[in-house]
Amino acid sequence: MSRLPALTILLLLRVTGVFGQMCSVDGIVVNSVTNAPIVRAQVNIAGADDTSTAVSGTDGKWKAEHLPCGRITIGASRVGFLRSQQSLLMMPDSPLHDIKLTLAPQAVIAGRVVDDQGDPIFGAEVGLLTSHIQNGVRSFQQITAIRTNDLGEYRFAELAAGKYIACVNAGYSNGPISLGERCYPGSPDAGIASAMSIVASSEARVDFALSRVTTFRVSGVISGQQELSNVNLFPPFQNGRVFLNLSTTARPDGTFSIGRVPPGSYILVARSRAENTRLEARIPVDVAANDVAEVRLRLESGVTVSGTVRAVSATGRKIEKPEYTASLISAELGGAQQGPIWGENRSSFKLPEMLPGNYRLDFYAPPPFYVKSATLGGRDIATSELPIGPGVGVIEVVISDDGGAVEGITSTDDGPVPAWVYLERDGKPSRNSRTDANGHFKIDTVAPGDYKIYAWEDNTNVEYANPDWMKQNAKGVAVTVAPGQTVQVKLTRQTAPVE
Repeated sequence: MSRLPALTILLLLRVTGVFGQMCSVDGIVVNSVTNAPIVRAQVNIAGADDTSTAVSGTDGKWKAEHLPCGRITIGASRVGFLRSQQSLLMMPDSPLHDIKLTLAPQAVIAGRVVDDQGDPIFGAEVGLLTSHIQNGVRSFQQITAIRTNDLGEYRFAELAAGKYIACVNAGYSNGPISLGERCYPGSPDAGIASAMSIVASSEARVDFALSRVTTFRVSGVISGQQELSNVNLFPPFQNGRVFLNLSTTARPDGTFSIGRVPPGSYILVARSRAENTRLEARIPVDVAANDVAEVRLRLESGVTVSGTVRAVSATGRKIEKPEYTASLISAELGGAQQGPIWGENRSSFKLPEMLPGNYRLDFYAPPPFYVKSATLGGRDIATSELPIGPGVGVIEVVISDDGGAVEGITSTDDGPVPAWVYLERDGKPSRNSRTDANGHFKIDTVAPGDYKIYAWEDNTNVEYANPDWMKQNAKGVAVTVAPGQTVQVKLTRQTAPVE
C-alpha cells in the first residue's frame, strides 16, 4: 500500500480545515437608482458544491449561515429589477458582513400595432434593437423579438437603460398587398441619432400604424445548377433589422419565383452544390412599381486564393512548429468563408471556393513573430480590403520577430488603477490589452513604428475605430516602438461618455 508524503498530508489537512468549516455572509439589497432597500429580493449563494437562498426583509437585509467556506457567487433578483451578481471568498473565522447588492430597476417598451383602418394586427413581429460596439464600431443589433397578441399589443420588459430602436414587420397577406416594415424612431442605418434613450424604471410607449403597400414578384432562371438551388432576396442592410423572409427553392429546370416583395433594393443570391463544390451567383435587384421578370443568374464555383508565408528573424530564430492561422473575412457577409489548406511546413496555403467579393485578411503568427507585411501584387493588404475574383494573384505574407514592446502604468488622481489599454497606429486599431489589478500592462510583439496609446475604464462605449469619435473624446500618448526595445509610458485612465 503506497503512502502519501508527509507534506502532501499536511496540505490536505489544511485544505480540509479551511473548506470543511462553515462560514456566514450577510448584507443588504438596494435600488441602484434610489438606494432604497428592496423587500423580498431573492438572494442565491452558489459555492463549488452547494447552493443556498435567502430573502431580504422589510429593511432589505438578508443573511445566510452554515455555508461551506470557499469561493461563492452571490446573485440577487426581484421582479421589476435586473439581476446582478458578484464573486466573493468566504474564510473561516472571518464572516462577510454588510455585502451590498444593487439591483437596477427595469425599463419597459410597450405599444400596439394597427393597420391603416385602426384594426389591431395579430401576429406582427416586433423586434427590439439596441446600440452596442463591436470591433470599435457602433451599430444596432436585434436583441429580441416578440409577436403581437390578438389586441395588437406587445411588451418588452427587463430592459437595461440604453439606446433602442423598435421595428415591426407585419408579414404578408396572400394577395398583392403588404403591411410592410417600419422602425421607430428611425432606421438603424441612421445610427445613434435615430434611437430613443431609455432610462431605468421608465416605460416608453411606441405605437405603430402601418399602411398597406403594393408588393411585386421577382422571377427568373438559374443556369448551371446540378442540385436544386436556394434563392434569397437580401435587403442591402442586414445587421440588426427584422428580416424579410424572401426566399424560395428553384425548380428542377432552374426557374424560380419570389412573391410579395415590397419595393426596395435587394441582392438576389442563389446557392447550390455540384458534388463537393459550392456554387453561387448573386445580382442586385431593384423593385419599384412592377414585377421583375427574366432575371438570369449563372452558378459558378469560387476561386482558389493562394498565399505564401516567409519568416524573417532578426536573431536567426527558427520556427520549429509554425502554428499560423489564415482566413479571409467577407466584407459583405461578415465571416470567414473557408478554412485554409496548408502546404509543407505551412510556408504556403490555399483558400478554396472563395466567392467573388471584397475581403479582409486575418493572419496570426505565434509570438514573438508578428505580421510585418501582407501584399497582393505589390499592394498592401494588411490593413485594407482586397477584391477576390478570377485571376486573383498570390498573397505574400512576411512575418518577423524584430518587434518591440510597450509597458506602463495606468492611473487616476487616486493612484494606479486597472484599465483597458488600446494601441493605435496610423489612425487604425492595432492592439489592446487589460492591465492587472495594479494598473500594470505590457504589450509584446509590437511592430516597430509610431503609435498612440490610450487607457479606458472599460471598452463598452469606446468607438476606437471611429476617427471622429476618437478625435473628440480620446486623449492619447504618442510612443515610438523600436526593434527589440521596450518603451515605458504612463497613462491616465479615461471614461468614455455614455451615448
